[in-house]
Amino acid sequence: MNFSTFLIKLAYSAFIIFIAFLIGPRLKRLIEKGAKHPNEKGAVTFIGSLVSIGTKTLGIIVALGQMGVDTSVIVGAFSALGLGISLALKNNMSNVAGGLQIILTKPFSVGDYIAIGDKEGTVLKIETMFTTLATYSGQDVIIPNSSCVSEIIVNYSVQPNRRIAIQIPVSLHTDVESFQEEIDKIMKADQRILKDPAPHSALTSFSTNGQGIMITAYAYASIEQYWDVLYDLNLAFQKKRLEANIAQPCDCVQIISDAAPQTHEGSHPLQGRS
Repeated sequence: MNFSTFLIKLAYSAFIIFIAFLIGPRLKRLIEKGAKHPNEKGAVTFIGSLVSIGTKTLGIIVALGQMGVDTSVIVGAFSALGLGISLALKNNMSNVAGGLQIILTKPFSVGDYIAIGDKEGTVLKIETMFTTLATYSGQDVIIPNSSCVSEIIVNYSVQPNRRIAIQIPVSLHTDVESFQEEIDKIMKADQRILKDPAPHSALTSFSTNGQGIMITAYAYASIEQYWDVLYDLNLAFQKKRLEANIAQPCDCVQIISDAAPQTHEGSHPLQGRS
């Protein structure tokens, strides 16, 4: 093979690789657009990632074949390389396995609002190795799929509504029934809070030092309005507490006076008895 023929094959092989790397991401986007239902989006995104990687790998194999390299040797080399990479990157392989488990068992889908460990947000993407959440504060949190299947998952989107529980610590001398009536009125007046089950409050605990009590307000709101309702209720309860002049629990301890104790017949406390 002369030099000009080599250059032609090299250019042709480079063109094949270029096309493969161009088509791979486009196939992924095309597959993702084929999701007809939001619940299918996670599976489709996962499959699209695999197709993109597979297309690029196939392009490299075909390009090397055009250069005269034995493709069976290439496939064997890729298999051995894949095995070596799998052993070296077993954690990443567990992420891929975790992604497959998520797709097959569907503990959550794209668009669900979930909590994984101490992270929570709306599921944006389920990809080959990672799941992406969009938090309420506008951040993207990328969680390895292995963590998604090993941690406890709370899927808030399974039910249409989410319970709000707000604890309000108050003084032991608070008129509990009167204060409960006021906070119940606040919750019932909010049109975003469900009427069934109806909002209510309860005296839920006493402080360990016996100087305070805990009143908990319960209400239900839709998933979409949960945070807005939670923050608005916090503000309304605090305003009502200040308006009613309701004190916080007293955390002070008894102070022992250092004044001299009284003695009989006016004797000095340090004076000995006769």
